[in-house]
Amino acid sequence: MKHELPDIDKFERIVFRKKNTLDLLLSFSLKLMQARQVGLLLGTNKTYADFLPPDKWDRGVMHKFNGKGFTGLILKYFGTFIVKYKGLSPVRLYKDTQFGEKTHSDGIISFVLRKHKDFYEKGIKIFVIDNIRDVSNHDETCSNISILSYNGDTFKPLPDLKINNAIVKQFKAKNFVSAYIPDYGAIVFNSIDEKLLQKTKEKFTREPELKKRLNILISAIEMASLANIGFAKGRQAAHIIWRKEKSLRKTALQLKNKEIELNAMKEYLRAVGAVNERQLNMEAVNITDGVYAFMDMVGSATIRKKFNPRDYFYILNLCHQIAANNASRFSCRVDNFIGDSVFIQNASPFDDEKKHFSMGTHERIMLMAFTLSSIFNEIHLLRTGRHDMDRSGRVKELIDKAQINISFRAGMEVGTALIGPLGSRKRRIVTAIGKAVNNASRLESSGIQKGIHISEAIMGILNDACITRDTRTIWPIICKINGMEKSNNPGNLNFFDCYKKVFGLGQNVITQRTNISYKEFSKDITYWIKCIPDSEDSLD
Repeated sequence: MKHELPDIDKFERIVFRKKNTLDLLLSFSLKLMQARQVGLLLGTNKTYADFLPPDKWDRGVMHKFNGKGFTGLILKYFGTFIVKYKGLSPVRLYKDTQFGEKTHSDGIISFVLRKHKDFYEKGIKIFVIDNIRDVSNHDETCSNISILSYNGDTFKPLPDLKINNAIVKQFKAKNFVSAYIPDYGAIVFNSIDEKLLQKTKEKFTREPELKKRLNILISAIEMASLANIGFAKGRQAAHIIWRKEKSLRKTALQLKNKEIELNAMKEYLRAVGAVNERQLNMEAVNITDGVYAFMDMVGSATIRKKFNPRDYFYILNLCHQIAANNASRFSCRVDNFIGDSVFIQNASPFDDEKKHFSMGTHERIMLMAFTLSSIFNEIHLLRTGRHDMDRSGRVKELIDKAQINISFRAGMEVGTALIGPLGSRKRRIVTAIGKAVNNASRLESSGIQKGIHISEAIMGILNDACITRDTRTIWPIICKINGMEKSNNPGNLNFFDCYKKVFGLGQNVITQRTNISYKEFSKDITYWIKCIPDSEDSLD
């Protein structure tokens, strides 16, 4: 026979109006779990006062009972006297060792009351012992037994816990359920409906129904615990309100910090090529104004021979990390790490969805130029032993010992490319392919170390480019670098003037190149942008 569930909505309507909140919880829970008996333990100390801060509890006192039939009636009115006479109450949370030290008492009830902080911060948990009949004849005070915890979603086993055999014998318990009640103590059930705890292959046969009832129990406990606080008076009430206020403030601060961390992580993951579900399932699109760049280690075939694999990968991974960090910093994205090469892009499918504005082509190009130059300057610090990621100077030591230098070159192009998911069914990336991507790769291959090789089209755009309030992505980044307030209005900042100031470069940062060719790629005119100041370049 399936027992009808008690009405949790009705419980919510009346629990805050009732004077006997805890009695209501007992009768509701007894019907909900179809238990033989149910009881409440008050968390307290030697004063036996209620509403004490949980961290001052050292015992649990049986406070109220309810149950079925004549036995239940006896327990309801005389249960607290019976358990006290039998030595079952109070339940001590700690015990003294022979050396006078305090240690945790055995037993599930003492465990529940001791772990109040974990339960309060992580949500109410319910503990279930599905079968304890086989320990009722044990002579030991406590016995190890299989215990499960339920958190409102899943059941998990709890190892190394024991149950008090005296309580089992007194109440002839067949199973046992217990839960923490915030700011009060605990609720315990003796022998709930056995059909709810029947198992098939270590799984509850009626798990959906069991979970439904336990979830209702969690809701009832949360409501009743809040309603019960209303009976606190004077300083007790003030202390409880302050404890909850502190907890809420702490939780709010933790949530805020976690939000900041998650947003930073999202930005970083986006920068290193991570995509969301929408992007992974997007239709391939033709983008006409994306900016693409490749950077590659110069002479890597020779350099690899100078280091053992571990040292070479150590250097290369630090360089890749620098690339990822700066891509994130300047709102670009690492499409892929390809050996010692890095493919970086700035294209509309990867723009931050939270920013309800789009970037123009000139802003995307400026962001990519700052990204690449920042990478090169940081790699320069790395190889000269001055980068925070290598405080021990291991990279400089390795380079000096091998009597070799490491440097990178880059190529950048703007134009048309296809962007979409590419790969196998089990492994896909969202990447760009097309003429602009190919040209960026060829510009890199035909470039010069420590600089950015660009096309004539990019040079024309950068000559006229300015950083203004209308370039809303790069504006706050440059303001931060230059130590300006975003609210200041220094006017339009010419790109190259700003670029020289940020990286400490002299007047001549552009070199025109002619008749450039690499394999099938050829250009009559290209340009090379300097990245490392002469004063720093002389340190190599």
